[in-house]
Amino acid sequence: MSNFFAAAEEVERGEKETRSLCCCEYIGHDKKRFHILGCCCNCEDFDLVCTRFICCKSIERRNLDNMLIAFQDRLRLPWRGGAKRISPAALAPALIIPLMICLAALNSKTAIVLMLTLIGFTCWGLQVAEGTATKTSFFRSWIVFSVFYMVIIFESAVPLLELLPEENYLLLSLSIGALYMLYRVQKLASLDLVTTQYGNTPRDELPGITEASSGEEQAEQQAHEAVTLMADTVLGIEDDEDENEDANLMQHSQPNICEICRKVTPRRAYHCVICGSCVKRRSHHSFWLNCCIGERNYRCYLLALVLSECALLLGANLTLTAVCHPFLVVRLLGIPLLLPDDCSEVFEDFELGISFVVAAYALLISGYITFVLLRQLYLWWRGTTLHEYKRISTPNGNRNRVWSNWRAILK
Repeated sequence: MSNFFAAAEEVERGEKETRSLCCCEYIGHDKKRFHILGCCCNCEDFDLVCTRFICCKSIERRNLDNMLIAFQDRLRLPWRGGAKRISPAALAPALIIPLMICLAALNSKTAIVLMLTLIGFTCWGLQVAEGTATKTSFFRSWIVFSVFYMVIIFESAVPLLELLPEENYLLLSLSIGALYMLYRVQKLASLDLVTTQYGNTPRDELPGITEASSGEEQAEQQAHEAVTLMADTVLGIEDDEDENEDANLMQHSQPNICEICRKVTPRRAYHCVICGSCVKRRSHHSFWLNCCIGERNYRCYLLALVLSECALLLGANLTLTAVCHPFLVVRLLGIPLLLPDDCSEVFEDFELGISFVVAAYALLISGYITFVLLRQLYLWWRGTTLHEYKRISTPNGNRNRVWSNWRAILK
């Protein structure tokens, strides 16, 4: 009991220290109070590393690790209630994106090489993050800084491009709406997490309930999904009504227990190794938003994709028809629809080249969003989620019921 009161007093003392911090102060990793202006002071490991480097002596791994930890801990932004730590991964896009845009604006060959490199780097980064189940803010920061730089460049080029005020207001409205929906997706993501026991079954009465270590979660999830997939393949019933009846019987006969986090979860809730919790009606983990897409934020996610697609296509069209030679396609309700015809002269001027590169970058992002949106609409039409679709998408399993039905008819 005394340990409990001691821990409570320590927590209360830590909260008081946090409330007394000014906007430029913070509590470091060694539980001491620091000021961001002293970020280069009182770092013994940094002094030792520099001394050994100048003296051409071997640098100990421990000193190097402690120096990097100190650098990462002191990289902070002044904020109310204490300086907030900034992740180096979140800060990297702020330097990479403008450098990429400026280099791509030099000539067409550089632009093509950088765009292809960006596609390859993005695919590789997503594969690494998904394979290692890493929760990173790099991709979310990439979205934020991409939108920031595209808006800054577009608005600075509006007087040069001589766009109509109505077109500019429409683009800003779509952009603000998309950003607000993305913000709502992140806010509602926490409501999809299963943080407590679902239902009335006490935790002590559940069979074999023990805490799993973090290293076992990913292996247990793969094994659990493999067993579930095998059971679905062997015991699969072609009639949807029979499947619903069997599911209802199983739901009422025994609780749905997650074998990874050892919790009683609602139906169609799946565990996310990255978030470390079960998610209600989990679709997938979005690395671009650094959260899971589930039951509560799915509609906002679809609306954010639609608004983002409209904003990117409109901005790219307005920019390309201004810097290139446009031609009239059709006139709808008195509004002319233009498309770019010849863009061979855009790289002769650096400002026009930057505008062209930003428009091409927007089209590249819109192409990816189109693929994601069409996939989500297809899954919504089938009444399933991306997580459930991937579970049955194996070479030996039943990939989808539509193909199975057509194959049965052709036989």
